Amino acid sequence: MRFIDSREFQELMEEDYFNPRNQLAYNRDVYQYLDGISAHSRSMKNEAEARRLLRILITIFEENNIPNLKDRIRELMNYFQTQYPGKKDLPYIQQLKGMIREWEEDLIWAYFGFNSSSVHHLRLGFYTGDVFTEIPRKERDIQPIYELIKQIRPTIITVALDPEGSGPDTHYKVLQAITEAVKLYVKEFPDAKLRIWGYRNVWYRFHPSEANIFVPVSLNSMAIMENAFLNCYGSQRDASFPSYELDGPFSRLAQKIMAEQYLTLKTCLGRQYFYENEHPRLRATHGLNFLREMSLKEFFRHSETLKAYMEAQVKLED
Repeated sequence: MRFIDSREFQELMEEDYFNPRNQLAYNRDVYQYLDGISAHSRSMKNEAEARRLLRILITIFEENNIPNLKDRIRELMNYFQTQYPGKKDLPYIQQLKGMIREWEEDLIWAYFGFNSSSVHHLRLGFYTGDVFTEIPRKERDIQPIYELIKQIRPTIITVALDPEGSGPDTHYKVLQAITEAVKLYVKEFPDAKLRIWGYRNVWYRFHPSEANIFVPVSLNSMAIMENAFLNCYGSQRDASFPSYELDGPFSRLAQKIMAEQYLTLKTCLGRQYFYENEHPRLRATHGLNFLREMSLKEFFRHSETLKAYMEAQVKLED
């Protein structure tokens, strides 16, 4: 509340800073937060978060009257004090949480110099907040992905290869939606040169024989990853349902997995391969990130096999 009543915010309101269509101001929110990280200034980061939150509230409630917005803030504070983790939220609360997650993604990409024009939040409809999300629909979920691919014309698409039941249900649904969107794309552009990079995260892992790209990770890279995660993912630092493997930030679990994968490969190749390698990057390696590069044919086959398996499981349960 202290920010909304400040002289700085009054001036920002007067210059139309919080207008949802003001893309330059969207980026200024992010730059303000990253400047706060650089300066080790909690107050600068708090102001940036307050700017983005006020922008979100103006967007959701279609309201820019300060007294009315303050009433809305009090209502939200009361709402969250009476909820429990895992309970399904009201639609506008889901939108609020989703837009905060979008803010976090804007921050992490800005670490690498990408502004909001390079980050596309598609808000696909199967993200419902239910325990089991809906199956992606063509017009609502697949078409927006297809249009984005057609606009960007990528040569590489990355996608989580987590089967359903191994982690968040949405990972499997996104895999199926991207599969159908890519099929539409290559049907229209049959000469497109496109490869798929499949990754797995804290919920599911590659066996070394499944991966074909092994990215060396140094302690320096791990430090950058943890710094970025803890600074950018405010909603994820203390997850309500952490992994059974580690009661802590997911960045720590990701590092643990990369270290284990490195030890596996070090056993296979011998410690001398890393310790005495002529390449400094490999001598600095203390973790490995596993990826699986696939041709379109391989990707479609993998996705369709997984889909057939999951549909068979559903029939058995019925």
